[in-house]
Amino acid sequence: MKDSYIVAQGNNLVEARHNNPLSARELKIVLTMVSMIQPTDEDFKDYRISIKEFSEMLGLTGSTKYTELKEITKNLMSKSIEIPQDDGGWLFVNWISSAEYKKGEGIIALSFSPKLKPYLLQLKQYTSYRLSNILSLSSSYSIRLYELLRKWSFLDKWESSVEEIREKLGAVTKSYLLYGNFKNKILLPAIKEVNEQTDLSISFKEIKKGRSVERIEFTIRQAPEKEGKILEKIKKSEPEQPKKQTENEDIRKRLNVLAKDYSFNHIYFTEMYEGALFIWSDDAEKELSMLIHYVNEEEGVKNPLGFIKIKLQEYGELYQEGLPVTFADLKPSQRRTGRAEKIPEWFKNRNEPKEVTKGIDSNIAEERQKLLDELGIEDDK
Repeated sequence: MKDSYIVAQGNNLVEARHNNPLSARELKIVLTMVSMIQPTDEDFKDYRISIKEFSEMLGLTGSTKYTELKEITKNLMSKSIEIPQDDGGWLFVNWISSAEYKKGEGIIALSFSPKLKPYLLQLKQYTSYRLSNILSLSSSYSIRLYELLRKWSFLDKWESSVEEIREKLGAVTKSYLLYGNFKNKILLPAIKEVNEQTDLSISFKEIKKGRSVERIEFTIRQAPEKEGKILEKIKKSEPEQPKKQTENEDIRKRLNVLAKDYSFNHIYFTEMYEGALFIWSDDAEKELSMLIHYVNEEEGVKNPLGFIKIKLQEYGELYQEGLPVTFADLKPSQRRTGRAEKIPEWFKNRNEPKEVTKGIDSNIAEERQKLLDELGIEDDK
């Protein structure tokens, strides 16, 4: 199995309710299929997974594994999800439309239901992560919790009602209606596994109404030390670049050309760009370019990377409240008043990224000006 594969799903699909939940094995099969989709694909294909890969991924051994695989794929075809729609409606859809075991080739060919095309093809607003993050998780609840928190990681937090969390995780049996059962048997084990096996570190607090827990607020942190281990493992086992990396790397390079005396490493850029995509979709690069231009000209910004992260968090919260947001509203303070911006205390006290790469290659000065001209941004340096 290629650990460097990237899983990318439309945000509405990540938020789907799993009322007929997949098992951990079934969910890994589906997400492995998703990781085979290329950003340029305009239609679904038959996604072919070898019996050997299936068996290794699902821990199947011995002569009975073929019988188990048949049963797993049969059950998989009956599983459906409820996807929320932007207009307030909903869509019930099965994950898989067909499954075929090709005996002579030693593979299983699976096809997605056509109704899933808007949520898996030609994506504009999506959540992505490395497939390797979920393959070692033993519970479907852990996988679903990871996906949901990965979506909101750019805000560093996610808050939801207990009822919605249960539905999205697929913890829908009657016994889990009791919060104590849900917390001890589903939530705590899932948090523990996500913290131990993925590139996220999470914690939570309970929000009560009277004596009952009504909502849960998660605190989410990217864990570079764990990400480093994952990347090292990928480097040793798979030289191939993950899909989407090439096109996003071009965007990272263009934004680094615009930046003055700092730059975006791969990990920081991934989080920043996914947050911008969530808010602005096709205009993500343009909005980030305007923010970078502001940071370049604003004398009061002492920590560019920390400032950019805070601004994305602020705008993400405004976006969720239904307010129109654009970095075109940001104007360097010296243009208005001739003085530097005062950095508020809450900003100074935040845990902010410390990595700043000083200096810009003199060869890119001309490229920088070209990009500013194309974006219609005046350079006041």
